[in-house]
Amino acid sequence: MKQYSKEERRLKMNPILQKLNSIKPNLEKPFPYTDSYKIQYDFRNEFLNLSAEKNCLNADFNTYCMNIAGTLSYVLKGKIDTIPDRQIQILQMSFFDVFNQYKFIENKYTRYKEYSEAYQNYEEARKLLLLLVRE
Repeated sequence: MKQYSKEERRLKMNPILQKLNSIKPNLEKPFPYTDSYKIQYDFRNEFLNLSAEKNCLNADFNTYCMNIAGTLSYVLKGKIDTIPDRQIQILQMSFFDVFNQYKFIENKYTRYKEYSEAYQNYEEARKLLLLLVRE
């Protein structure tokens, strides 16, 4: 009979952790730069209306994704209690809530396959993580 480690048993016991563990590879895909540049080109007028400080789609989306990935790392290591409060506060908001200057693409980003997939994968992880960190 196979002996499972403490970590393997913990993952097996919690279906949310199992799901997070299974979607983790989807979060490790390359950043969707091509689609991001297409979005910025297609909505260039809207982006031009943003101040230089507010016009950083790649950096902002990366920051958003890394907050989720970092939180996932804490959770998968069993260190939920050590997640910084600010990190949890940000986790409670969607990308378009954190970076509301991009609201003009909120209902249009699905036109961009790679960007849409990345966003949906991180959103799924974010919502699952919230179920664990709010317990």
